[in-house]
Amino acid sequence: MFGECSFVNGCNGTILAGNVCEEQHCCIRTVIPASQTCISVNDFDILYNKSRASFLRNVLNFGINAAGICDNCQAKAAFLAVAATMTQNFQTDEATGTDAEFAADNNKYGNTEEGEGSFYRRRGFFGLRGKVMYQRLQTLKPQFQSLTNPELAALVENSIIIASELWKNPNLLNETALTSYADGTFWGFSILWYKLNADMKQFSNATKYYSKFLRQLECGGDLYPGQGPSCVFNETHNGSCSADCITGLEDSGAYCGCSGERGLQCPNSPKHVRCCVDTCSQELKMDLGFLLDASRSVLLENYKLQQKFTKDLLRRVNVGYQKTHVGIINYSNKIEVLSWLNKDYELNEKLQRVDSATYFNSGTDTALALKQANIVFSYENGRRQPKEGATPVIFVITDGESNNQTATVQTASVLKKNEIILLRRGLDVDGSEY
Repeated sequence: MFGECSFVNGCNGTILAGNVCEEQHCCIRTVIPASQTCISVNDFDILYNKSRASFLRNVLNFGINAAGICDNCQAKAAFLAVAATMTQNFQTDEATGTDAEFAADNNKYGNTEEGEGSFYRRRGFFGLRGKVMYQRLQTLKPQFQSLTNPELAALVENSIIIASELWKNPNLLNETALTSYADGTFWGFSILWYKLNADMKQFSNATKYYSKFLRQLECGGDLYPGQGPSCVFNETHNGSCSADCITGLEDSGAYCGCSGERGLQCPNSPKHVRCCVDTCSQELKMDLGFLLDASRSVLLENYKLQQKFTKDLLRRVNVGYQKTHVGIINYSNKIEVLSWLNKDYELNEKLQRVDSATYFNSGTDTALALKQANIVFSYENGRRQPKEGATPVIFVITDGESNNQTATVQTASVLKKNEIILLRRGLDVDGSEY
């Protein structure tokens, strides 16, 4: 491969170490076809403010589109965080060092022979590394010649395609996409990174990038703890898989750590994800409901804001079997029960139900939705008895008016008589009593 000596900020292409470039790098210029805009100038260029930023944004838009996450803010932030980490904040497209410095990897990552640690070094936006992964890439994308010419994986035009493939299938074999773990939580990002790269050495830096991009893309808030599946703490107590703080994140208690007792490492997780019994959070539980207005008057753009609000709030409560139970109803002049209180207790399951909701684009029958809520919030369908201490609360999220206001008020009064708290959440109004 041949390039020209250039400073990083002036290179619209691949950046490699250049032995004859002194303080500069070897730049192999390239052109990436334009694609749908997933990240804007304000999302990205403002953070880097260099001539290379526009080129990088075009490349990253191409990859994010190919990964199928253009409309998923948290996933886009995670994609950018991984890319920034693996390229040292977009300063180089492959790991640098001598063969001797890579010798420690000769027996790792599927490498078996002397020199393979260097030959199959980490390259590209998602840090492809090790003979096994290069072999799988060769099978999947033979045009990259990854086994015989692994350095081609560093070329930006190849690397961004590889990144999108790794997002959709992180082991390039039989894994599921990383999207479900890119949920704005430290737990989710921990699992995402672990599936993509079992080496956690750079994870603290990646987490800081994720936090930065979540804020910059305005994904609904900063990084927060989140929670994984239920786990067995001991013979008498269950807990939740939680991501503990690690080296480099000692001052990040706002989104990492367990405030209760820590148990063993959770299965299929990095070492810092452990079974946690949080005694305070165990006591904070609700039977929580959401009514999503999918009527024509709301408009599709605002309907997506309702979905975003619901998912953001779900991530901030203790969803789980012994914690907060969630029922979700989608409505217009028809009803779609997305989730019942007594089914699908895990957070990820609830988030998936919200994502699967239908925008009906028809009338607004809020009374019909409230009647269905009375069924979902019945004791027969999972509402807990008062002695269990789970407060019943329903958010009615709407930006339109009901087609029968009298019937709506009457049905709401029935729910109130059943001691269910109703909160109306308009798209331009904070929560207020219905």
